[in-house]
Amino acid sequence: MGGTNSVLGVIDARGHVLARTSIKTQEYPDIRDYVDALYVEAVKIMEPLGGAEMFRGIGAGAPNSNYYTGNIEYPANLPWQGVIPFCDLMSARFGMPCHVTNDANAAALGEMTYGAARGMKNFIMITLGTGVGSGIVIDGKEDHLWRYFLLFCSGLCGRSAFSSVSFVDRKGKDAYSISQASP
Repeated sequence: MGGTNSVLGVIDARGHVLARTSIKTQEYPDIRDYVDALYVEAVKIMEPLGGAEMFRGIGAGAPNSNYYTGNIEYPANLPWQGVIPFCDLMSARFGMPCHVTNDANAAALGEMTYGAARGMKNFIMITLGTGVGSGIVIDGKEDHLWRYFLLFCSGLCGRSAFSSVSFVDRKGKDAYSISQASP
């Protein structure tokens, strides 16, 4: 979920994108309308793959999200204010568990699993889009790594919907990679 666009994707365990779509985040000033729009788009990409019963949960990356509560809290670049019970709303609408993490953490997880940081244990992911964020991985760990087959996030398999920069310490040498999402 980004301040401009929200990308929905169905990604298998190997990181292959099976389906994707997106909606304009700012077109939904009410969070419930936004969740309904996500549901409508998600059904379109889930049905050809066997329907919702083939999925075990929803993984989301969103600005200012709290992994432990499932809330998005006081987001600066989203149209909603205050504390938003995002996972409660998503679980109620979709009928499956929802987990949310910071969008930059989701991008870092994707890069570590499928992207430029594959095999790396220490790196920082900086995301640039409507907002700026960072995800940090130390010794190959984040506080809360999760994987679900249905991802709603600003990154698609770690490739930010906008752009990303990964700063990596590999064997004492600094390196960086710049990646952009596929169209």
